Amino acid sequence: MLRNVGRYRFGRVAALVVGVYLVAMVGAGVFAAVTRDLSVLAAGALTYVPSGEEDGWLWLLLAAKCGFNAWVLWQVLRGPALPLAEGLPRDVVWLRRLLYVGVAGDLVLWELVEAVVSGVYDAALGYAVWVVTVVLLVRVFSGVSAWLRVSVLVLVLGGVPASWALILSGAGTPVLLALPGVASMGGLVLLIIGQRRDGRWSETTITCGRVVMVSPLAVPLLATVAGYVSFAGAPLAVGAIGLVNAVWLARTAHELGTSAPQPAAAQPAAARGSRLPLAVALALPLAAVGAEEGARYSFTGTDVGCGDQVRPYADTRPVDRRQAYLCLARTGVFDRPVFGEDEPDQHVLAYGDRLCAGDHREGVLTPAGLDALEFLCPDVVARQRVETMRDQEERAREYVAWEAEVAAMSDRCTDPWPRMRGRRQGTAAYLFGEGGGYAVRDDRDGIGEEDPFPEDGIVDAAGSAAVVLTHTDRPMCLTVKAFRSAPPLRLKGWRDVVEVGVRSRSGRLVVPPYPEGGDSGAVEPLPNLAVAGPGPYRMRVYSRLRPRHPDMSAEEHLIVVYPGRSTKKVVHRG
Repeated sequence: MLRNVGRYRFGRVAALVVGVYLVAMVGAGVFAAVTRDLSVLAAGALTYVPSGEEDGWLWLLLAAKCGFNAWVLWQVLRGPALPLAEGLPRDVVWLRRLLYVGVAGDLVLWELVEAVVSGVYDAALGYAVWVVTVVLLVRVFSGVSAWLRVSVLVLVLGGVPASWALILSGAGTPVLLALPGVASMGGLVLLIIGQRRDGRWSETTITCGRVVMVSPLAVPLLATVAGYVSFAGAPLAVGAIGLVNAVWLARTAHELGTSAPQPAAAQPAAARGSRLPLAVALALPLAAVGAEEGARYSFTGTDVGCGDQVRPYADTRPVDRRQAYLCLARTGVFDRPVFGEDEPDQHVLAYGDRLCAGDHREGVLTPAGLDALEFLCPDVVARQRVETMRDQEERAREYVAWEAEVAAMSDRCTDPWPRMRGRRQGTAAYLFGEGGGYAVRDDRDGIGEEDPFPEDGIVDAAGSAAVVLTHTDRPMCLTVKAFRSAPPLRLKGWRDVVEVGVRSRSGRLVVPPYPEGGDSGAVEPLPNLAVAGPGPYRMRVYSRLRPRHPDMSAEEHLIVVYPGRSTKKVVHRG
């Protein structure tokens, strides 16, 4: 390189920059060897190394990458060879300028635009520069057929707009979305062929172009290797391939300024007519396109905050609706395990499609699930919501009718001992859960204690609670009366009469109201039976069957409570 410094327009400046860079990298290498820390050398090699990495092969790979970077700097900064050609056409002058802008963009300019503005402007500006560059490059070609020129323009310049159109329409499948990229790569193949036939560019420049041509295949392959295999050379190779594009653009510009068109040597007609290499080059990218089942969209899975950006269906553009569904579906809105980050988007979409098709085996749709599914099949969800609303209205009507029936049931319940008025008393219908039975307890005491279970007779008590068994779980009439002293013992007309002792520590003894008792309780509130405040009480339970009652269960209970210290259980009848 030092021997050729004077042959190039900016050779001395380029040699100085490359020399400073190499000296700095030698110092970084010595520092890495002494400290076992490769971070400084990795920064100079324009790559990243995990902290604490000391692999010997990695040290050699970083050194090789630094040498490659020095070669890139020399190729870019040295400028064209001397002497410069005179009287270059205006198209060539502007083409060289755009090529140098592309070099600056690849190395630093586009990243600055992305940091200052956004990635959208970065991509748009880079594409605009590339469009004009390709148009001018095709115009300056010599010895190239019109068919090749038109094919380059159609394939290279039509690929990206086609991709954008498919994305914005929301109708593109993964395979369709890959086809414009295949077209762009095919146009690049033709561009390199035209560059070689022109004759102004050296074999080294053409080789760099071939590397750029295959990079759309090589870079994803190396990135995949780096993601699944612990191979430090993969990210280094990806970075090196990315720099080759800058070298190709720079050398293309350099050599445009030093020579006139020199058509390549004539080739046999058979060779010129063969389209096999071109067909292979155009078909090769298809190998990189996986089956649609294995394809993945990249806007979900790791985007934790995407739910905050999802708008209602009516305010969401058609192109964004599948993304909105995928975001919501991964947040656990369906009656199934949450989709993991490693779940392919196709599986999530297929699950939604099955629900849209009415496959109820997939699970019951929750309201949140309907909100997500609306982005896939709004018509189906609209009908489902109408049906859900109709069902809710029907259940509401049934509940109103049930409440009316229960109220009427309480109205039909009467006091079985009207002549004996208690200090507190009440009559109501009592609804049972499965199995029947009910309790009278101090509802402010004994929380967490297990209620007693009557093993002998219909009632038993322990502490501040008494449990009464029933013969059925159908609604029955229940009357409660509280007295200051023991009322007369009345046995006539009752099947069972049992008396037990119960204590109220807080001054309350109540029958749980419906639905505080879960699925059982008194339909109307019944009074507190502890008329003397905290202390011991006797509770007498009457029960009987009423076979002639037309609307109610055949069972009726009367509970009498009065102060008393005895805890003995007395069976008066039963």
